[in-house]
Amino acid sequence: MTFHRETARFALVGISCLALAAATAGCPGSAEDPSDPGGAGGSGAGTGGASSVSSGAGTPVSGSSSGNPSTSSGDSGTTSTGTPSTSATSSTGAGTPTGACPPDATFCSDFEGAGLPEGATYRPSYQAADALNNMEIDTSTFHSGSSSLHVKPGGGGYDWRMLSVPAPGPKFWVRLYVRSSVDIGQSEHNAYFQAMTGSGEPNEGHNVEVAEQYCQIVLNLHDDVVLPEGGDFRCGSGGANLPKDQWHCMEAYFDGTQGDVQVYANGTKIIDKTGWDKLDFKTFSFGYLGFHGPARSMWYDDVAVAPERIGCVP
Repeated sequence: MTFHRETARFALVGISCLALAAATAGCPGSAEDPSDPGGAGGSGAGTGGASSVSSGAGTPVSGSSSGNPSTSSGDSGTTSTGTPSTSATSSTGAGTPTGACPPDATFCSDFEGAGLPEGATYRPSYQAADALNNMEIDTSTFHSGSSSLHVKPGGGGYDWRMLSVPAPGPKFWVRLYVRSSVDIGQSEHNAYFQAMTGSGEPNEGHNVEVAEQYCQIVLNLHDDVVLPEGGDFRCGSGGANLPKDQWHCMEAYFDGTQGDVQVYANGTKIIDKTGWDKLDFKTFSFGYLGFHGPARSMWYDDVAVAPERIGCVP
């Protein structure tokens, strides 16, 4: 079996964010143009002003720069972000409905069913027989409804436990609520979700990871690391991280045609990378990909993948 090659190259970084206010999940809110310059600054150097991340319920913390929403519809050279859909509900069980699933979503789940959601494939496939030992539907912890997906803790080293779902194409948005038993933003390299050119299997194709390293949230593509706004290659320099034991709404925009990636946490843009590698994304994967640990529990709820921005609860 071949393992992912990961190279430790620099030092470390960190900050805190406000807790996300408890709320039911959904897809409201105005759309924001991926080209919005308000959050720019997430190139490899990671310069920028955001030193904390606002909760999804309020005004971004002073010092963050999230820009003004845009309602442009886009064309063949521009991604259309559109208005988040309200035409359907994804709730399949008891409890509060999660709200809208975009009608053109390639995946949308609130994890209210008894097993792993339809349309998702456990990876790596050689561990598929252990999928429900490594993950479970958890009725004790949830963002909305009555359950969530719990990714159980594994070892402290290499540990790939993810679900893979189809991407709408090389350009797409994701929205998910995530919770961790340790702070999201550890000193060593681990990943939470990723856009992939392959089927979701390890070491197949190219993976743009939304990950952690240097005590902050980063992007990682074959050990090419993009820092968040305000970050530096050392702990304590000001890059964004998210506190443990709280639900956080994370969004990401992947445009493989242009090499652009944006990452939002609780409504604030924390990474804005343009002109990176141009990739033909086929798959989106989420869960936990550990290279160095520490071992942790991860929870996901109200996960949606769609061509246009879905949005967080206001």
